[in-house]
Amino acid sequence: MKKFASFTFILLLISLSINAQEDTVQTEEIDPVKAEISKIIKEVNKRSAEVDNILSEGEIKIKTPKLDESGSIEIHVKKKDDVWFKIEGPLGIDAATGHFNRKRFVFFDDLNDVVTTGTPTILNIGTLTRIRCTFDDMLNAFSGTVRIPKGKKDELSMSEEGSQYVLSLKRGTITRKYWVDKNNYSVYKYLYLNKSGQTLISFEFSNFSNYGTSSYARKVEIRRPKQREYFKITMEEVNLNQSYLDFKVDYPSDVRMRAWK
Repeated sequence: MKKFASFTFILLLISLSINAQEDTVQTEEIDPVKAEISKIIKEVNKRSAEVDNILSEGEIKIKTPKLDESGSIEIHVKKKDDVWFKIEGPLGIDAATGHFNRKRFVFFDDLNDVVTTGTPTILNIGTLTRIRCTFDDMLNAFSGTVRIPKGKKDELSMSEEGSQYVLSLKRGTITRKYWVDKNNYSVYKYLYLNKSGQTLISFEFSNFSNYGTSSYARKVEIRRPKQREYFKITMEEVNLNQSYLDFKVDYPSDVRMRAWK
């Protein structure tokens, strides 16, 4: 229990920092290596921002030691603050609808007639979606693009693996590593490592489609190896720059309501 609480607390601190959108990419770096890393991050974020106002449809799969389910999913994303999704199970049965932003969420569990509201903490997101991640991680996964946050206290380093830069940003005991394509600046993978170098959670992006100078992934896989949890989204149809996206969560008036902190 102590290990779980400690892990959740550490990631919660990361979430609060990221959610505050602390980004010092514009800060001039004296060290040439750090300056190059900042330049790469700035380009990644600029291209990622080109993919916005997203309406997509596809398939979702969730696999844990106690759960192995697949269904269809519709996703609405408006950066930097809104993620909406609707999941349907077999035979088109509505399973869940959720709207998450940086301050609040509404989640309707259609199968159990329960509506949950609260703040988008890692614990709340994980309990409802089965994958414990920050809101920004959710935004990355559901949009098929990645924005790299960089804070003043991050320790920066970089290496190269073939056609990819490998950027490391260490904050406290947690290190984030990003694999960035040298040519188009797409992020193919990123993960969180603890102080022992063990992977806490990883995000992998593949099956890219080009959009202007940017690109987005049609397949996103999330893993928590120690917990043996796996989450996959396959986007079969993607429409960008939609003039209107609906983020409303509809539910009957007689459902049970619960509020989480």
